[in-house]
Amino acid sequence: MRIKRRATASWAGTVADGGGRIGVGSGAFEGPFSLKARVEDAAATNPEELIGAAHAGCFTMSVANLLGEHGTPAERLSTEATVHLEQQDGGFSITRIELALTGSAAVDAETFARLARQAKDTCPVSRALAGTEIELTATLDD
Repeated sequence: MRIKRRATASWAGTVADGGGRIGVGSGAFEGPFSLKARVEDAAATNPEELIGAAHAGCFTMSVANLLGEHGTPAERLSTEATVHLEQQDGGFSITRIELALTGSAAVDAETFARLARQAKDTCPVSRALAGTEIELTATLDD
């Protein structure tokens, strides 16, 4: 099976002063992006934020799938992804992504953490980001 998903971006002006629009093919999201949103707090998005959203979504779905296969469907899962953009010798790089998972399911903390690690290693976005360090914390609610 092959699945294709599309996204679009447009830009006008210089990198420093210009801006653009970015969107997903389904129409579920379309909005502004800019350099200012990348390096400051601005009312727009940026590529790193979108990578974080994609990674958090993919990873969370993978955890839900693994919990379901384990016979203990998730009651609630929430993931925050923090994407680190750092200037290095050759330019800027995404050097690390931190995934912070919290959730509730009828499993013990060890099983929850094991399934979360498995999801981190196998979700398609993690695989696409294989050259980036991915850190995980998994907290099972009491």
